[in-house]
Amino acid sequence: MTCKGICMRHKASKPVGSGRYALGQRRCQICEIFLNWDGLWCPCCGYRLRTKPRNLKYKDKLRARRNREETSILIHQQQQPGALQIQKRAKSIMHKSGDR
Repeated sequence: MTCKGICMRHKASKPVGSGRYALGQRRCQICEIFLNWDGLWCPCCGYRLRTKPRNLKYKDKLRARRNREETSILIHQQQQPGALQIQKRAKSIMHKSGDR
């Protein structure tokens, strides 16, 4: 498990004004780099990627940001009740047909 340099193709730039994990970036401990990668494993060394911060301060920031986003989504859905009913209908149709 050593870095082979493949991860440099997926290197993520540091965002301004928000956290890396909040934007979906992941960190490899072996390659010591943040990646724009959708998988759970590093494409370079095969090591498991970190998807959440380890520091308590940054964990709290990420948790607060996610809570704000969830409440704004709920408020938006309450303002548009028809959209919520359409989603519920689609889920029930998918559940009945077995296409999960």
